[in-house]
Amino acid sequence: MPNRPKQSFLHGALILMVATVIVKLIGAVFKIPLTNLIGGEGMGYFTTAYGLFNPIYALSIAGLPVAVAKMVAENAALRRFKDIRRIMRISTALFFIMGIAGLSLIVFGSGLFVRAVGNPGAFWSVIAISPAIFFGCMTSAYRGYYQGLRNMYPTAVSQIVEAIIKLAGGLLGAYLMLLWGARQFESGGPVFGQAVATMEQAQAASLPYAAAGAIFGVTLSTLGGAAYLWISHKCRGDGITEAEVEASPEPRPAKQLRRRLIRLAIPVCLGAVAVNLTSMIDLVSVMNRLDTAIGQDSAAVLSMYQGLIPEGMSLGQIPNYLFGSYQALAITIFNLVPSLTTTLGVSALPAVATAWATRSEKELRRNVEAVIRMTCLVAIPAGLGLFALAGPILQMLFSARAAEAVIATPLLQMLGIAAIFVAVATPINSMLQAVGRPDLPVKLMVAGGIVKLGINFFLVAVPSVNINGAPIGTIICYLIIVVAGIICLCRITDVVPNLVGVFIKPLIAGGICAATGWASFGLLHVRLGNTLSVIGAIALACVVYLVSLFLIHAITKDDVIMLPKGEKIAKLLEKRGLIR
Repeated sequence: MPNRPKQSFLHGALILMVATVIVKLIGAVFKIPLTNLIGGEGMGYFTTAYGLFNPIYALSIAGLPVAVAKMVAENAALRRFKDIRRIMRISTALFFIMGIAGLSLIVFGSGLFVRAVGNPGAFWSVIAISPAIFFGCMTSAYRGYYQGLRNMYPTAVSQIVEAIIKLAGGLLGAYLMLLWGARQFESGGPVFGQAVATMEQAQAASLPYAAAGAIFGVTLSTLGGAAYLWISHKCRGDGITEAEVEASPEPRPAKQLRRRLIRLAIPVCLGAVAVNLTSMIDLVSVMNRLDTAIGQDSAAVLSMYQGLIPEGMSLGQIPNYLFGSYQALAITIFNLVPSLTTTLGVSALPAVATAWATRSEKELRRNVEAVIRMTCLVAIPAGLGLFALAGPILQMLFSARAAEAVIATPLLQMLGIAAIFVAVATPINSMLQAVGRPDLPVKLMVAGGIVKLGINFFLVAVPSVNINGAPIGTIICYLIIVVAGIICLCRITDVVPNLVGVFIKPLIAGGICAATGWASFGLLHVRLGNTLSVIGAIALACVVYLVSLFLIHAITKDDVIMLPKGEKIAKLLEKRGLIR
């Protein structure tokens, strides 16, 4: 008998979601002290390197894992296990090639890129992150394979391993670079080749190298994740028994499988690049358009941030400072919401692909509706909660960067609304890929990206709007993508979700949750400090939200059954009238 874990869509998503929460907590322990250590300017270099890394990384690794997972899931449903093993060998070779190509592209294009975005200080950060492309590719070969087998444990554990290594390596790298710069100053010599007169100037000269040290922790983490998966695969195998392999049909020719893998991967790769398109659009347009806004009316921009711009900062440095505050503070918190629902998309893809391959209309309808409903149940309260508590959350997490936190507060409020649409878009795209339409996410993301680019170009250049135009563009971009994506999915699958159960009930409960958080923070803040008030408000809001879900019957019996030991939990809740 096979010893593979039997994971439903929701069970697999729960495994990945728990891992994601752990990874994000570790990431916060990394990102928050890193931001406090190197500030908005250093994080500007850090996020610029990520801005180049993410789309190339997505192009190198995102398409093939999805294609591998889809093909493995389909062949597992048809019990073609020899094909599955052959797909693994083919995908590993393809990933190796993609890794080398991605690494070379970043290394040789780094100088041109940092000059194009107007941030030459990010050069060494870009170089430091380049090997992560190769190691990430090798990691993704295994992740896609196991996800197709509906075993999410290897992906989950490898993500946690990566997060721990990034935390230790990144903070240590940044600290050592700052320490090295200080020692160069104390010895009376130049600091990283620059003549400086004060310790403050020495720290400023060290920031590009401190950011590179932090980024190198990312490279080490991808190496650690790849090593874990390789060792785990060698020691534990994939759970497919020899009897299953012997009983399966002869595998299709490697050429045929390779051709189909590439044919599936290309549109998914383009879609993955398009998903990162908004980040790239912000990177290439925001700082340039901020320059335009400052050039048109610097007094209007400075008046908006009176007392928040560091003394002695030139007008030319302000765009990087504002962009660093936006990316390092607001975007860091904003990304928590989509990262949770991404796990739903990853887990949904093999489940929906299996139902589509076996033509099981009942399972297809059940999975599609469950994915959208569960995504809304996570995304809506989280997004509205960010809108309600943006300022207090930023003050709690970035207390050493109070000025940047104030700048980022209205940005995070708008991004809280955007987070709802971004979070829903990812699982929708995964399901479109699962039912054989990987081209649609590409088209939708490109259309949304064009809208965002236009909004950035016009709004960010307005002095009275400046950096605030970026999150407005994100909201409109993803609203278009989500609405169009749901319409396309419904037409292809003939599954029309129940509007009340899928959208209205989560919206009602999410509104109650956000209102509870906002009101309870106001009451608690009278007697407690900011940190305790935020923690108390979030805890109370979560309790009220959970109660609201059961009172309005937003959680169904099918949802509970898909959880680990779901049958027992469902019977218990059903007896108490909490589910139907």
